[in-house]
Amino acid sequence: MKKQKFFAVIFTFLIMAFVIINAHADNDLSDDIAAGEEQLNEMQSLYEEMQKKIDELEVNKENLSSYLASLNQSHDAAQMLIATYNGQIESKQADIDLINQKLVEAESQKFDQYEAMKLRIQYMYESGDMDIANVIMSDNSLGDILNQAEYISKILEYDRSKMEDYENLLLTITVMKNQAETEMKNLNTLKSEQESVINDLSKLMADASSNIKRHQEQISAAEQKALEYEEKIKKQKDSVEELKREESRRISESIRESEEASRRQALIDAGQKPEETTAFHYVPQTDDLTKLAAIIYCEAGGEPYEGQLAVGTVVMNRVASPKYGNTIEEVLMQPYQFTPVGSGRYAIALAREPDPSCLKAATEVLINGVRTGKWLYFRTVNNIVKGDVIGNQVFY
Repeated sequence: MKKQKFFAVIFTFLIMAFVIINAHADNDLSDDIAAGEEQLNEMQSLYEEMQKKIDELEVNKENLSSYLASLNQSHDAAQMLIATYNGQIESKQADIDLINQKLVEAESQKFDQYEAMKLRIQYMYESGDMDIANVIMSDNSLGDILNQAEYISKILEYDRSKMEDYENLLLTITVMKNQAETEMKNLNTLKSEQESVINDLSKLMADASSNIKRHQEQISAAEQKALEYEEKIKKQKDSVEELKREESRRISESIRESEEASRRQALIDAGQKPEETTAFHYVPQTDDLTKLAAIIYCEAGGEPYEGQLAVGTVVMNRVASPKYGNTIEEVLMQPYQFTPVGSGRYAIALAREPDPSCLKAATEVLINGVRTGKWLYFRTVNNIVKGDVIGNQVFY
């Protein structure tokens, strides 16, 4: 009886130690969850800041685009003005050419008139018509003398009138030419001013286009960064959810194991001997070796040999656990457990020749009974889930 009480005390002590250890482990996991959620919140804040930056860049880019559009309109208007001025300059040049032609013609007519007048005066002088004394002393009658004098006077008056007309015409044409040339100069000045405006607008447009391009590059870089944050947030959420599932699993296991310990203690208190757990012995089924080698290849093909042994160990530990299937096939086909099975990679690997290293690891675990740990889970190292790190994976 004393012996039974002694074992009861020892067993109670072991139960308390187990509960304390599990409680400490759960507290560590809670701390990991809190740290993971804190990192998640930080990532979410960074993502929101990046989205705000993208929105600001988009607004600035839109404003620059509107500004560039207004510059384009001003540029087009200036070009239209230059085209108008070019047309007016061309028309004015035609007017000036015509005026110059008229000026040449008028000067030629004036010269001709002047030469004709000189010839007439010379003729009349040489013929004696210009000598009034001779006219008076001539034998001609008074009427003839008066007629001859009147004729000479009319010729001189005609020539003088013609010369005045040509001089007035030359003056008028010269005034028209000066006015046309002044107008031409003004048109060229206006054209030059618009060309200067176009040059200024072109520089502003180039600067605006450069700014738009730079904003677009910044937007693209920010969008890429936002996508990276989205991916990190997704992974972090998955990690936190996995930690929560692990916490829930550990709590359930702790409760179950605590209940099992209490049941065994009740049997001891009642003077009964608890049943002993028999060692697990698995009889390999058809193609088990090939299936195990295939899942090892999918999950740890690029990992060290120790990692391949560890993956095989996890599969066999699950076969031995009452919470999972009783065969390798049942364990592998459980939903949401082995990603390669759901993605189709496992089926592809199963149809090929087994990888020599993975086949060796599967043989060690399945045939020779090698177990390198008591793990039931593994995943890629993420600095959140704690366990035994082998290569790029953590086993727990």
